[in-house]
Amino acid sequence: MSNFSSDEDVITLKEKLQHSQLVFRDLALKSRREATILKRLISRLIAASQAHEDPQLNERLSQIRRDIDSQDDVSRLIPQLALVERMVNRHNQATEKAKDALECQFQQSGETLKCLPGLPAQLKRDLRNLLINPDNQQQDGHHKIVALLQLYERALKLLSLPSNGLSAKDLLNIDRIHQLCTELQHLITELDFDGEVGDKLLDIRSRLLLTPDSQTLLELTLESVQLILDGTRNERKSSQVFLSQINEDLSVLQRHNGRSIDSSQAISSQRSSLNDELASSVETIQSQLREAESLEILRPKISQVSVNLESLVARNRELEEREQQLLEQLQHNEQKLDALYQQTMDYRRRLGDQERKLLLDPLTKVYNRAALDDRLEHEYRCWIRYETPFCLAMIDIDHFKSVNDQYGHLVGDKVLKVVARTIHQCLRDTDFIARFGGEEFVVLLPDADEETRKTLLTKVRETVAKLPFKFKDSRLTVTVSIGASMFRENDNTVEVLERADNALYNAKHNGRNKLVWA
Repeated sequence: MSNFSSDEDVITLKEKLQHSQLVFRDLALKSRREATILKRLISRLIAASQAHEDPQLNERLSQIRRDIDSQDDVSRLIPQLALVERMVNRHNQATEKAKDALECQFQQSGETLKCLPGLPAQLKRDLRNLLINPDNQQQDGHHKIVALLQLYERALKLLSLPSNGLSAKDLLNIDRIHQLCTELQHLITELDFDGEVGDKLLDIRSRLLLTPDSQTLLELTLESVQLILDGTRNERKSSQVFLSQINEDLSVLQRHNGRSIDSSQAISSQRSSLNDELASSVETIQSQLREAESLEILRPKISQVSVNLESLVARNRELEEREQQLLEQLQHNEQKLDALYQQTMDYRRRLGDQERKLLLDPLTKVYNRAALDDRLEHEYRCWIRYETPFCLAMIDIDHFKSVNDQYGHLVGDKVLKVVARTIHQCLRDTDFIARFGGEEFVVLLPDADEETRKTLLTKVRETVAKLPFKFKDSRLTVTVSIGASMFRENDNTVEVLERADNALYNAKHNGRNKLVWA
């Protein structure tokens, strides 16, 4: 009995030991899994926090990232994380103070501008809306500053006019002329007419850059409207001529096909009758051969049958000639249909070219904002579905306004064209570039790993800096600043654009000609 009890104790002890081993293994797996999740979470938090401008903080974050990759025990990093947390809190407090100071300065500058004498009423209304509009509270600080600087520029242009007793109404008219010139320039930029109309519109755009007087602006506006009407009328006439020619050719083909069908039916009916007569003649000959007693009696009857056969042969040849004519007519119709098909395909290609031109920026010949919206939405859906790396970068030409002011807008346009072409040449075939507005471009890099996207964007920055611009016997150095961001969990396109824009702002704030990630 004692032996049996001892055996039971041994079995129970073994079961407990096995259970303990299983529990320990499960806890170890759970611990490793939790440590992996914690590492990944910390890495993502560090990557999201590296937009800070504090070099010491960025260095500390980079060190923590390296330690996470090299250490198995994450608990050793807790003191470093606590130190970084205090540094981030101090930095956030300093950022909030700077933000409050910027907001205060924004209000003070706005009030100072509002108090300037002699400003037109419309400019004051725009300034007042900027200062009191609650929507501004949702905007980034630098967007508000840019809007305020634009108002300062308008005011500066007005106040720099010769003081020859201009009334408030005169200043208001001058301000409106400046705004109308800008709007007309944007309108002409969005149009894309070929030939003489397109050349004349580009010439008007160049003349608008010189800020003409009211009379000249009116003349240029009327000329632009007339050119737009002429271009639209020419395109409509071209479409009408094409459609009329197509309709006429189809009508001719329809008539030819109708006659061909009638001829085919008539030939079929006559051939059927011919076959019946031929069968009847053959049957008559066979019957007469059976009934004939001698060849002399049969000879007249055979002669008559021979005459009938000759008539049938003649009628058959006539049918063959008509069939040949019908075949030639059908071949002609086939060639005509093939020509119509080619014309239709050419016209379709021209429409496709026009559609593509509507998606191209007329100046730089890269894609425009409308094309960017469509492509960004497509790539965003692909990113959600396949979860491949997707990078968005904003590229801005440094000191571009000074280029326009010093060398003129024609030189500025040339710089835009060359920079856009250079960026496009640095990218892969699967990448996408669009002009976002002014001197800003947006680049989409789908399915690009870390090394590829960094190499591409660095190549863009370095290649642009090496461009050999030379104007008026002086060399001009053009550089670009780049802000880039990756699509991450729960991101949408607006959030990524804002992050890239903030990174671009940091790149410009830190000295320009830099690539900054957010």
